[in-house]
Amino acid sequence: MDDYLDEEQYLGLEDEYDNSIYNNVTLLSANDLYQEFKDRLEIIKDKIGETSQVVLNILIFFNFEVKTIYEKLLLNDEFEQIKVQLEEQGIYKESKVNINDNLICSICEQTNAQGFSLNCNHKFCKSCWNQMIEIQFSSQIPLVRCLQDQCFERLPHQFLEQYPKYKQILIKRFMQHDDQITWCPGLNCENVFKCLNFSNSIKCPCGIKFCSKCRNEKHHPIPCDILKKVLEYQQSNDYWAILHASKCPQCGRLIQRTEGCFHLKCLCGQHFCFKCSGPWAKDHEQSFYTCPYMNTNKNPSKYALQLKDELQSINNNIRNIEQSVKTLKQQVKKVLLDDLLEYSEKAIQLFKTSKSFLFYKFHLMENKDVQMCEQTFQCFQEELNSCLIIIQKKVLEVQDNESLKERTMLEYINFEDSEKKVLRNLKIKKQLIKQYIIETLIK
Repeated sequence: MDDYLDEEQYLGLEDEYDNSIYNNVTLLSANDLYQEFKDRLEIIKDKIGETSQVVLNILIFFNFEVKTIYEKLLLNDEFEQIKVQLEEQGIYKESKVNINDNLICSICEQTNAQGFSLNCNHKFCKSCWNQMIEIQFSSQIPLVRCLQDQCFERLPHQFLEQYPKYKQILIKRFMQHDDQITWCPGLNCENVFKCLNFSNSIKCPCGIKFCSKCRNEKHHPIPCDILKKVLEYQQSNDYWAILHASKCPQCGRLIQRTEGCFHLKCLCGQHFCFKCSGPWAKDHEQSFYTCPYMNTNKNPSKYALQLKDELQSINNNIRNIEQSVKTLKQQVKKVLLDDLLEYSEKAIQLFKTSKSFLFYKFHLMENKDVQMCEQTFQCFQEELNSCLIIIQKKVLEVQDNESLKERTMLEYINFEDSEKKVLRNLKIKKQLIKQYIIETLIK
């Protein structure tokens, strides 16, 4: 169970993880998940004193927000008034399915049809019921009302449980609002975990390490809220504008440059430089196509562009390592590649860690000095690139030697002390950068 906690240790240095064996992280099967849902249903049922069907109706009505349900039905002085409103919506109705033969369907008017009705006795054939069930489930709605207009009777929970899609929808809607349930963000990975305590690094069997709270790839020690802001900003129009425009230092207008030199004139009359967003000065006139301040000014476009380019570079490096190793395993058969695979995996994890450092550097841009962070990260990135070169060199050694393909074991893919030292130094630097981030967060 606890193997899913990432207790990574190297040279006596342990990552500053909040998780421990007490997190009780459990990988859940589909049946486990549905049982978790039913257990939660029983807890709510006991608290508000209603049947399972009514509780489920209430959950659906309040979009599975259990806290809101307790506030409305247990802690609100206007409970009776709210209950009346819910009764008008059919929330407290409990129907049972009545099987009918030789009925006349009220919708398609088919005669001698087989179908069913609810307590309201509105009769419809199986085909019409199934069409409505399919429509509701395709819209992720775990609720099927009577097909008669303005009728609030609904198919009971026990009847709908025969449909696997129904269970999947309930689980999905329930997971969104349960802090103990989290899922892996890995591409095409459907693994779901129960995590009794917050864990900033759960290791999924698919290889992804992720945060149990925000369900993004591991980003410790960057807080979830900072990561969320940067990721949302990357998807916003403001981010696009900053990448392609420059802000006037006088009025704040964003001006897009399509061609020509860096000298811009705003509608307010201010002359400024496209690159540094500073007022146009004599120093700029030394060259209209270069900026003497572009590497020192805290220009938002500079950092946004850096973030975009550096993230792209990191992602490319990760893909290159993964693809190189994958190709090597396909080309070279019966060859022991364990050392290379282990070294490559550690390098990939370090590249992923560097992405979270990058997000934090971009966050610091707004209100703190980023010079130290830039220098430290640049040094870390340079050594990471050395790691990439080492891996590429090892891969080429195997690919270039045709005779190796017939051998049962490749004995000389060993890493020299100097190559291992690169990895050790990166581990140490990673700890130092994390400590620096923690300290700046406290200030």
